[in-house]
Amino acid sequence: MTIGELKNWVWCEECLEWKDADEVTFVSIEEDSLGQDLMTFECDRCTKTNVNNIVSSVTKPRGG
Repeated sequence: MTIGELKNWVWCEECLEWKDADEVTFVSIEEDSLGQDLMTFECDRCTKTNVNNIVSSVTKPRGG
């Protein structure tokens, strides 16, 4: 049984919504103090630069 393909999601602080990481402008990626990936990206909708953890999920995460 195939559940689906994992996607990477990032949270835009300005739009207040999850964005598919493949649909934003990638700036850089680094690790936080706990070893989790932090992605710096520019939202293609509001053009604000964000730095947030990456969430991998088949479906868009809920909430923020």
